[in-house]
Amino acid sequence: MKKLAVLFVSIFALFTLVACTPTLEDLIIDFSESQQKTTTIRVWMDDTDGLFMADLIPAFNAVYPDIEVQFQHMGALDSRDRLKTYGVSGNGADVFMFPHDHLSLAMLEDLVYQLPNELFETLDASMLDVAMDIATAGTRDSDQPKLYAVPLSIESIFLMYNKDLITDEEVAALTSWEDIITYSETFKTENPGKQLLTTNSHWADNYYLQTVYSAFGWRPHGENGVDPTAVGFESDELLAALTWLSTELKPVVTGNAAYNSYGTTPFEQGNAAMIITGPWAITTFEDKIDPDGEGKLGAVALPNFEGIEGATNPASTFAGSQMVAVYKYSSNKEAAIKFVEFLATPEAQNILYQTSNDCPALKDLSEIEGIATDQYMQVMLSQLATSIPMPTIAEVTYYWAAAQTMVVNVWDQGADIVTEQKKAEASYLASKALGSK
Repeated sequence: MKKLAVLFVSIFALFTLVACTPTLEDLIIDFSESQQKTTTIRVWMDDTDGLFMADLIPAFNAVYPDIEVQFQHMGALDSRDRLKTYGVSGNGADVFMFPHDHLSLAMLEDLVYQLPNELFETLDASMLDVAMDIATAGTRDSDQPKLYAVPLSIESIFLMYNKDLITDEEVAALTSWEDIITYSETFKTENPGKQLLTTNSHWADNYYLQTVYSAFGWRPHGENGVDPTAVGFESDELLAALTWLSTELKPVVTGNAAYNSYGTTPFEQGNAAMIITGPWAITTFEDKIDPDGEGKLGAVALPNFEGIEGATNPASTFAGSQMVAVYKYSSNKEAAIKFVEFLATPEAQNILYQTSNDCPALKDLSEIEGIATDQYMQVMLSQLATSIPMPTIAEVTYYWAAAQTMVVNVWDQGADIVTEQKKAEASYLASKALGSK
């Protein structure tokens, strides 16, 4: 009887053990998520309110769920210096943003990682040529093009006007600079205390003046803007351009006053009908001049130089672009490259336009919602069709101050132009020599 009891207990225990044992299916563990490695990249973008990145990061993670993006707002003008300071300690960024004219400096400072050739080929087919000219630092048409950054946006100057002061029909009739100059006197007579045209900067800003220089056949640093040996200040073409500026344009925009005597304020206050500006000013002007959205502002491309002796070339403006690059010493280059590549997709570019009102750098804008009816973007895109890239060589850093001094002396003091050209070239060479030490 005792043995029989033991037998029943043993059988009962066996059934209990079997019933509680997990099946083979229960023992299979899915490691696909628990073991998936997440890479974290730190991204510095000039996005003060974080609106762009708030929409961009989820869109990026929908494609790359294994890459975590840590966003930090960093002014585009500050990123290089901050990266030089914090990058070496590992507290910098894997991806950073900067304006076009900082590219050469970032390269010299050993901050930029050259992106893969495959990415160059992809972007060269989809991004605007002038944007790729900038992103490749002038190597795009060479035998060995090199991509240093992804162009996030593109920009150029154009004309905006106040419809309370000048009608669409009147603006449409001002197609050339000769028209502008002739009508300026008429406008001033009919509108005492007001002026036809002003600038969003000042009249010695050579970024704005490039359209004049181009028309007369001159651009800094040689034919393609990549000659570091000289600016080329002492040219007959620049002499002709400066002569036209001082004798024809100056009288109607500043008269005998200084180069910086008449800028943005008159337009904002309704005392100037037209202004040479760019996309960076659109929101400010709308807030000040057309806060109720009544359509008081218009936009057109810059005038041509038809009928002006010596100005027989396209009046090309400088094109600018915001660049995004991978930090050369990033420990997460593969993930960082995927992020900057994503920035060039129609999805990311559409987010950029919707949140920042920046102009995408894509050739095909069909997937950018609303841009086809955006008067400012359409005018700027038409202007960009003939724009040239701002020089990206490091030596262009020394161009701006020498050029501004040259124009100021001619504009304000009526200085001899040929003498000022020589002084500008000498100043450039001296600054370059000092900077190379």
